[in-house]
Amino acid sequence: MARKKSADLERTKQDLLEVGLSLFEQKGFNATGIQEIATLTGIPKGSFYNYFSSKEDFGVAVIRYYTDINMERWSNSLDTATEKEDSYKALRMAFLAITEEYRCAKIKKGCLLGNLAAEISEASEECRLALQQSVNEYKTILAEHLLVGQQMGKVRSDLPAQCLADLVWDCWQGSLLRMKIEKSVEPVNNNLELLFHHMLLPPA
Repeated sequence: MARKKSADLERTKQDLLEVGLSLFEQKGFNATGIQEIATLTGIPKGSFYNYFSSKEDFGVAVIRYYTDINMERWSNSLDTATEKEDSYKALRMAFLAITEEYRCAKIKKGCLLGNLAAEISEASEECRLALQQSVNEYKTILAEHLLVGQQMGKVRSDLPAQCLADLVWDCWQGSLLRMKIEKSVEPVNNNLELLFHHMLLPPA
């Protein structure tokens, strides 16, 4: 019985994270209430605190949950592309694959990390640190692939790979914000075109 109860608790916690992620993507952190999260999960509001000490603690958990899911998907996409192309082309193909997902989506949600960074970084130090950790994980993978591209002579080497990773991440997030405003992936595609066909290439 105890084992079953533990499994039920884990399932409910998973449900809370899934509901929270969906609501944060749709409405943002501040507009999402604990009562709404609990109701959609099918538990009393008071039971929420059996799993998370506060909404801020929940926010950190959702950021981690979102990062883990998307890092796995992104890594798989990169691995699949790398089997067919070199590391630099694989990176571009992975971004294009994500952009295609945005194009097919009715609602252009953008990246939860970027959305929450704009919304709660100043209000919650715990969430800010969680966001910083997640972003750094993405940029580490970016830098690794860009470094391989530099070693192959396909990426400019006059700047450190980490600096280029920062540039790619910042441009990507900015284009996602424009995507939400314009309800179109055109800004994202234009950004990728500039990055991968001009800005990241070795000087002529």
